[in-house]
Amino acid sequence: MLDTTIDVAEKPLAAMAGIGDVVTLKSGGPRMTVMYAGPVGFASGHWLICQWFDEHGELRQDMFAQDMVQIEPRSIPAAFVKMRRPAGGRAIGGI
Repeated sequence: MLDTTIDVAEKPLAAMAGIGDVVTLKSGGPRMTVMYAGPVGFASGHWLICQWFDEHGELRQDMFAQDMVQIEPRSIPAAFVKMRRPAGGRAIGGI
């Protein structure tokens, strides 16, 4: 007898992040680039080593389990771009 529903059988598996993908933590946080994706010697499962720049411009790196992140689009919508203001006060590329 069939003991699973069609909903469960047709549910697509979540996409696995790979090298070069842009991800964010499901709990929130900065956009990160995946530098390594795969197994590690001390833990089971699929792991990601990600890099990103913090709010001070420092390069950061950490390791996350695949199920902790979600894949994001590689491009950023124009509404999310923030222009930097140099010491002179005019935006770079602005008028």
